[in-house]
Amino acid sequence: MAENSKIEWCDCTFNPWVGCTKVGPPCDHCYAESWAKRAGHPELWQGERRRTTAANWRLPIKWNAKAHAEGVRRRVFCASLADVFDNQADTKWRADLFTLIAATPSLDWLLLTKRPENILDMLPPDWGDGWDSL
Repeated sequence: MAENSKIEWCDCTFNPWVGCTKVGPPCDHCYAESWAKRAGHPELWQGERRRTTAANWRLPIKWNAKAHAEGVRRRVFCASLADVFDNQADTKWRADLFTLIAATPSLDWLLLTKRPENILDMLPPDWGDGWDSL
């Protein structure tokens, strides 16, 4: 997706999948829904989800290596076009995402959600207080 994000509070953006379903008034002005309509894919906000490419999934590994080599931490805004804690998202995709997060300790992952009630039930069993970072 984007290594040099124009979003001031992150360095990179990563979408493990795209698509979502509105959950109520907080979603009335959804950036991602507007993006999907402009891109010609309104179905992505009507229940359909699509996993992104394997090449996209390799990007955070590269970002992590670069951050580690430079001795810095990079902030990754994850799922700007989805919701990690979406009930309808594929549980395998979410498990793959948490495996990726654990494998990239030089990155600070920013997971924004409209479904905070799902977080504790959807975190990996070994999450505890979070995973150690470098």
